[in-house]
Amino acid sequence: MAKAGFTLVEVVITTMLVAIAVVGVFGGIRALTAADIKANSADLLQRLASEKLEDVRVNGDPSTYATSGDFTDRGYTDISWNMDVQTSSTAYVDQVTVTATRARDSQAITEFVYVPPATTTSTTAQTQ
Repeated sequence: MAKAGFTLVEVVITTMLVAIAVVGVFGGIRALTAADIKANSADLLQRLASEKLEDVRVNGDPSTYATSGDFTDRGYTDISWNMDVQTSSTAYVDQVTVTATRARDSQAITEFVYVPPATTTSTTAQTQ
């Protein structure tokens, strides 16, 4: 006569295997969530650095622009930025690097920016 059902050992082993699988799935979900948060943070930092570089480009001469600050005006008090300006071998062109930083994460954008030559105003005397 055969008995129907599972033994206690089979139930315990199955329960342990299911528990291990559930822990693995939750670990994977946690890793995906952390990766998504990191990607979103990198995207935000890249976008803010790009916006700051655009501000520098619009203002003209990068050497007259502040070299660091934060993004409080955009609602991000925990994100700061730094700008590094280096002259290039081409006349009227500077290499500008803007780095946006939040805690340990940072994103940098480097671009060549046209620097208009300084203009001088001369007045000529008119004779009557």
